[in-house]
Amino acid sequence: MSILAVDVGAGTQDILLYQEDVPLEGSTKMVLPSQTTLVGTRINRARLAGKDVFLRGPTMGGGASTAAVRWHLAAGLAVYATPSAAASINDNLERVAALGVKIQEEAPIAAEIIETGDIDIPALRRAFQTFDIELPKDIAVAVQDHGYSPEKSNRLVRFEHLTEAIRSGGELEAFAYRQPPQAMTRMLAVRDTLVREGFEPLLMDTGPAAIFGAALDSRFLDPALIINFGNGHTVAAILDDGRITAIFEHHTSELSPEKLRDFTEKLCNGKLLNREVFEDGGHGAYIDSVPERIRSTLVTGPRRVVFLQSHALEGAVPASPGGDMMITGCIGLVEAWKSREDLWR
Repeated sequence: MSILAVDVGAGTQDILLYQEDVPLEGSTKMVLPSQTTLVGTRINRARLAGKDVFLRGPTMGGGASTAAVRWHLAAGLAVYATPSAAASINDNLERVAALGVKIQEEAPIAAEIIETGDIDIPALRRAFQTFDIELPKDIAVAVQDHGYSPEKSNRLVRFEHLTEAIRSGGELEAFAYRQPPQAMTRMLAVRDTLVREGFEPLLMDTGPAAIFGAALDSRFLDPALIINFGNGHTVAAILDDGRITAIFEHHTSELSPEKLRDFTEKLCNGKLLNREVFEDGGHGAYIDSVPERIRSTLVTGPRRVVFLQSHALEGAVPASPGGDMMITGCIGLVEAWKSREDLWR
């Protein structure tokens, strides 16, 4: 078995080449800038050169690229985009146009063309070939999909899908897709890109991928509270007997140590309300059940150090399955592939 696992975050894309006959600690892996960071950099470079830009390609995550679009327009330069690329900014294309983005299919002659998309297989293939490594035929990718929501908060839509997966069982398999739900436009865009490249991928959300990946740390004791502190979002979940039974999600930048402590204590006690998190600017909370006690607390993600140093979580352990925190989500993807492999084959 050989799988390319790609965990796409707000700041980085973390890449693991999993090979069954290679020890995980010695596997080929890379931590690279995320595609939204790269697209944002390219837009910024064009702004500094005084050039208009034309965004072309599939829908992708926003963040750095959306911020760069706003700066470009504020500088008095034009931004053109295909409808699919424009949807990376907002699902409601009327709102995108209201920002000043000109939505059209063809690139103006003088505009610099910038390709969108959460994954760039030709670039990854070139990087691997530099070291005489061929990409495997199987690939698993995690992205954070807010879902198609042109008229209501995408925080609600995203959390509805996480909630539905927990209600349907909450096991790892419930969060892994060959064919994502129709509302998950970011996952679908990644899938379409990979199918054109000859792959039949597995897709997951980054939050559950990291939660299940962290559970493979040797210090995991079931049931556990596992928290992934991403650059953009923080996801906290209770994992009990192989199931996510309770979860909340918030924006990392808006979580203070005190707020984190309050939310996690209420989550573990079964008292955290969805509206409490949503009205605070987060995505929400959902509790199916909670165990009598939590036996371990594991944290992962690139922003975990701030919260560990604050001592907001008593007894928390930094999870590093395979000896590398940055591939936690990738390991979750590999486990999802293994759990689904017999069915798919």
